[in-house]
Amino acid sequence: MSVPRRRYDAERRRRTRSVARAARQAGRMGHGLTHPLAAALRDAALRLAPSGITLRAALRHADWAPPRLR
Repeated sequence: MSVPRRRYDAERRRRTRSVARAARQAGRMGHGLTHPLAAALRDAALRLAPSGITLRAALRHADWAPPRLR
């Protein structure tokens, strides 16, 4: 791997891991819940959660720009 590519990888790795972790958690809470009671509890909790918190969680990874390497 070239030096610029290694630097780019190092710059992005922390965010990439965070995105992957969030995707796994969303999958467990989304399609991973097959029991009807568990899904109903999840849905109720999401309805009761303050909208600002849920919006921040949903957009946490959206506002991002790639690192500028010099």
